[in-house]
Amino acid sequence: MMILDKLRENEHLIAQVGLMALARAKEAGAPAYYSDPSLGEGYIKEMPDGRRFLVTIEDGIETIKAEFGPRG
Repeated sequence: MMILDKLRENEHLIAQVGLMALARAKEAGAPAYYSDPSLGEGYIKEMPDGRRFLVTIEDGIETIKAEFGPRG
């Protein structure tokens, strides 16, 4: 089976792992970084209080490109 087929087959499990990682980062008081192409090119930095930022990181420097409110 092709890797993309496995990805599609287990998409719900992958999403659950992502949500678990977000919860652990929040519990630790640390931001979580992930990609969400629907919000723009770069990374989403989700803060423990729920605020989200679209950021780029270049040469170790983080730049905020946009701000989003907490999830739904």
